[in-house]
Amino acid sequence: MKKIVIGVLLCIIVVMSCRNTYLAEGFETRTQTIVLLGDSILKNNTYVKKGVDELLNDSTDLNVVSLAKDGAVIGTTYKQLEHIPGDLNTKTTVCVLSVGGNNIIEDYINGSHQVEDTDHLTTLFDSYKVLVKRLREKMDKASILLLDIYYPTDEQYKEFYPLIERWNKMQSEFADTGDVVKISKMLTQPRDFVFAIEPSDKGGKKIADSILSALI
Repeated sequence: MKKIVIGVLLCIIVVMSCRNTYLAEGFETRTQTIVLLGDSILKNNTYVKKGVDELLNDSTDLNVVSLAKDGAVIGTTYKQLEHIPGDLNTKTTVCVLSVGGNNIIEDYINGSHQVEDTDHLTTLFDSYKVLVKRLREKMDKASILLLDIYYPTDEQYKEFYPLIERWNKMQSEFADTGDVVKISKMLTQPRDFVFAIEPSDKGGKKIADSILSALI
């Protein structure tokens, strides 16, 4: 009887040892660095207790490189790309990009373009595609995640929902399905926003969780 028990215990030890070795080796090929690029969807620190970058740092042992800037638009994001360290262009790096929303605000909400002017939105999206292509060229060994644009629940933004919907549709058609993180389906409640349009503490947590879920 003792021999049987000892034999069973030895088998369990061997299985657990193999499992731990497999997990350790597997982790070496998984994400080790997250690079955040774009606007305040990823750099909302000014508006909350903890920004998305800080939440990611708290939730994981991964290296989080935050290059995103509050107020960034497509054109200014190229500067962020220039600051990505060259040694991060590896298979264990994931670049997360969130940009385009401020362009819509500038040109439609604060600018002269009408919601019906979808041709201009297509032009904006074409410039977005050029930016993504540039990122892919620079970080050709890394993975890239694109965040879509959420729908702020404040009444003043609801007339622009058709633009956001059209943008997100173009993004889905442009990118591979697995490359888009649809935060528009996660941030749907007023409590997810602060100052009408920025991710709140709760909203930021949803964004961070969505990014981490996409890495699994």
